[in-house]
Amino acid sequence: MKFVWKTLIGLAIFFVFVLTQQSAFGQAGTSTIRGTVTDPQGGVVAHAQVSIKNASGFSRSQETTSNGAYSFDLIPVGDYDVTVEAAGFRKASYPSVHALVSNVVTLDVKLEVGSTSQIVQVEAGTSEVQINTQDATLGNTIVANQINQLPLEGRNVLSVLTLQPAVTPDGSVAGARSDQSNITLDGIDINEAQSSDISSAVLRLNAEAVEEFRVTTVNANADEGRSSAAQINLVLKSGFN
Repeated sequence: MKFVWKTLIGLAIFFVFVLTQQSAFGQAGTSTIRGTVTDPQGGVVAHAQVSIKNASGFSRSQETTSNGAYSFDLIPVGDYDVTVEAAGFRKASYPSVHALVSNVVTLDVKLEVGSTSQIVQVEAGTSEVQINTQDATLGNTIVANQINQLPLEGRNVLSVLTLQPAVTPDGSVAGARSDQSNITLDGIDINEAQSSDISSAVLRLNAEAVEEFRVTTVNANADEGRSSAAQINLVLKSGFN
């Protein structure tokens, strides 16, 4: 009987470990939208209702904290319509806020005094934001427009890696060995174990299928996977309703 219980406990611990590992590595293919909601005088607005929704029907909603902060973590990459509502203020609407892969998009909202039936639409202008103010990682995001417009050899998106600062044609990044970079697709490892070329991957990556990708050259966070060199996080295009 003791043996059975030990076996069951061992299996439970194993499954918990596997699930947490999948969750940790899954962060590599997602994004975050966060910010602070304030009034016209700059004071924080607590308990404001913040909602996000993308074209495929994915939606999330939450209230701001006592400090007026909100954060939508581990969300799919793409464009979101963000709305903010609070009693005594006009409803704020931010269409097409782009959540960048493996990055944090900061969207601070300043509400205007008025009726909640009144709507203030603001052009967020975050689709091309490249400045990272949230952590110490360095790297650029190649977005869909760049993938579509740049001349790619064989339409392989990995051929544009050398456009990143600190990436050399032989595949070494910021002085690290070329076989120490890590490539993920929607958070799943697709490294080619038989090749040390950074432009190689187990799956052929067609430019028409890839939405965007980010190359973290140095100071990668612990949620981005393994290895000591660059972290290359790609995401596929999603469907629409």
